Amino acid sequence: MSGTTGSLAVPGPSGPPGEPGPPGAPGEPGGLGVRMARATAVTNSSGQAVVVWNPPFVAPPVVTLAVQASSGGFRSARITANSPSSTTVQAGGAAVVELLGISLLAAALPAAGATVHLTATEPQEGAP
Repeated sequence: MSGTTGSLAVPGPSGPPGEPGPPGAPGEPGGLGVRMARATAVTNSSGQAVVVWNPPFVAPPVVTLAVQASSGGFRSARITANSPSSTTVQAGGAAVVELLGISLLAAALPAAGATVHLTATEPQEGAP
């Protein structure tokens, strides 16, 4: 029979498993991953807080910033300086005044004693 004529054969039972093969070649060494650091600081009387990154990053890190809620008024914060070894934050705030049911905001003053939370991430190669 050539396989093109006649009836189809039913496969037989599977044979026993073979011996395991040789181990594969070693892979490329993996990197350590992306470094991240978190810090919490309290602003001084001029509304500034400086966070020191120890050990320093290789380049200025990408930093996210959050201000912890306080009683009354509003708070704002911004990063005023950022280097591989430290980040400086300026926090401001003011009380909210209500006049005839309309909330008015006063000019922001330095927010002394404000708690700020920072997360720093090592910049990625090729990132803009």
